[in-house]
Amino acid sequence: MTHTIRHWLNEATLGFLALLSLFLMAVPAVFHLGAQAEAWVALIEYGIVGLFALEYALALRQAEEKHAFVRNRWRLLDALIIVAALVSLLPVASDLLRSSPILRLLRLGRLALLGTRSTLALRLREPAAIAPGGDGKGELSALALADSGAAFENMSWDAVAQRFTNAEADWLFIDGVSPAHLPSIATLIGVSEQILKGLFQSSLPRFDRLEQVTTLFFRYPREMLPGQRLRRMSVLLVGRAENIVVLSGERTDLAQRLQQRLISLDAAMPRMIRATVALLGEINRAYTGVVDQLENTLLQIESEQVQLDDHAFLARTFELRADILRVRSSLKHLRGVMRDLQRGHLALASADSEQRALYGLLADDCGDLYDDIEELRESLQSLVDLRLNVASFQMNRVMRLLALLTALALIPATAGGLLGMNLIDTPWPATLTQVAFGVAAGMALSFYVFAIKGWMR
Repeated sequence: MTHTIRHWLNEATLGFLALLSLFLMAVPAVFHLGAQAEAWVALIEYGIVGLFALEYALALRQAEEKHAFVRNRWRLLDALIIVAALVSLLPVASDLLRSSPILRLLRLGRLALLGTRSTLALRLREPAAIAPGGDGKGELSALALADSGAAFENMSWDAVAQRFTNAEADWLFIDGVSPAHLPSIATLIGVSEQILKGLFQSSLPRFDRLEQVTTLFFRYPREMLPGQRLRRMSVLLVGRAENIVVLSGERTDLAQRLQQRLISLDAAMPRMIRATVALLGEINRAYTGVVDQLENTLLQIESEQVQLDDHAFLARTFELRADILRVRSSLKHLRGVMRDLQRGHLALASADSEQRALYGLLADDCGDLYDDIEELRESLQSLVDLRLNVASFQMNRVMRLLALLTALALIPATAGGLLGMNLIDTPWPATLTQVAFGVAAGMALSFYVFAIKGWMR
């Protein structure tokens, strides 16, 4: 019971009562009231004060630190409102003290100011956005594919540079790459720095042939938790027939996942092909998790759409649609890149036709993901269309009811227009009772016709 009363006597209700008290204070100055009307106004004012006192007593009873509650400056204001109204009962006190709840308007102003300050404070406290790759001062993390082809070995940057000078086949993974690292990396692998910068700034998966070098760019999706938006990091593969280098803009668990996938692949497969297939397979796995999470988000919106208002529903569906379109575009281009690898248009690790068939299987998996995300996009669009159609239908119902009410109101309006202000000296014998009866009968019959037609539903 106490919880229910406090639920109704909230800040909004007390603010409304404070505004009502302000208008009640002005009533005697605007209207000429009799003794009975003034008594009713005074009774309402004391009733408002009584509600303030009830809310104060219940809040004090539930407060854990009662001394802190009493010393709170806004609770002191509430106490002043109640005491001032009680003082007005004394014969020597002014009746204006009964309108003390208008002091509560100070609290409403405080709430508005608090909202403004809180918004500003949150904006000031938001951490500055950090660009992918950090500030360029961090150390690079370099991994090299072991001779067994089933694991990676940690290497220093000097060791990586030395291995590039050798003619041996290497598959290297370097993460934590920032713009400050690109000049040295470009010199090491023999690619223009501007080309690397342009590739890292790309938004869609793509590949390019640069003389003897093939570049493959894609965005690796991070794991999505419920309620989070899609986040992806830039990954660039630079390959020749004998060397492949994978550059990642952020430090993630991609290398660890690649190592786990390497173990599951055929040990007889050439180590360079094995690592490349593991990389592309990990991309498919990551996007599979993203598609599953997006589907769960869509199912959650479908189950909660009845409780969501229009603004919340459109906001959530807009964010979901943006993520779906990003994933859809990436999968479409990624599938094309894998098909090109299958056809041998890209020379990576000198794969033969049998080994390139593995890229075809990965392309099929990517194509299935693309079909899944396309179905999600269509399902989301259907959900939004359904919501818009329901809103349009409800609006049509409102407009129809307004039209029917207008039609019913035409009957007394027409009778009043024809008869004028009164029935004295009219050319037909009719009394006010008869006219009122005719109007009521016409409205009742019209309402009945509308009801049986189903127009009032």
